[in-house]
Amino acid sequence: MLSLITAILLLFGTVTPSAADQIKPPLDIGAVNSVAITGEASRIVFTAGDGTPYQARITATRSGWFSGWYSSWFADQCATRTTMEVRERTLRIHVVNAPLLSLSDCEVLIRASLPADSDVSIEQAALQARLTGDYGAVRIKGHAADFALDGHAASLDISGDAVRSDLRFARVSNNEIIRLDSRALDASFTFGKDVPISYAVDAKASLVDSKRDSTPGAKPAISIKSDYARVTIR
Repeated sequence: MLSLITAILLLFGTVTPSAADQIKPPLDIGAVNSVAITGEASRIVFTAGDGTPYQARITATRSGWFSGWYSSWFADQCATRTTMEVRERTLRIHVVNAPLLSLSDCEVLIRASLPADSDVSIEQAALQARLTGDYGAVRIKGHAADFALDGHAASLDISGDAVRSDLRFARVSNNEIIRLDSRALDASFTFGKDVPISYAVDAKASLVDSKRDSTPGAKPAISIKSDYARVTIR
């Protein structure tokens, strides 16, 4: 019995998960001015600014309880049928996750370095997106959305059943429009000092923590509609 236990421990002790089971070649996106992502769930990490190279890359990585030793038992890769192409100056990505019967799910990670002021549209069932840098119009739609911006966006439109957002503006141009629409919302906003803003919250139940007065007509202008909202403005 001891030898059997020892053999099992040795078997599992020698299993080391690979960092990524499938990495698609990077795509040159220096000519794009917008991104459109559709499909199933993914994790998104974007930067936008003046600099090179401008590239997009998709990685499929095992996740879940079986991810640590799945590949030692089964020969199939953590493959994703996610597609990525540039068409009419738009980077178009359609996310397709692993089969539901797979013992270990494949998490799709999308990384991209974009030209400054690119527009971004993401419409997925579930998403986690982190955007850094300067963007044009940003539109996020998902049943469950976890979104963060650190930089600037000319406009933001975020909607979903459950939304968490953390918006940190490094600068303002006094023309920004921000709209959030969700059944359940947890949102935080950070702006620079002495920046006049306007905001309105339409909710059945809400908790608004703000040290700033709302200045009618000022921009950035924030419009929030939700059944249940927790909002922090700094």
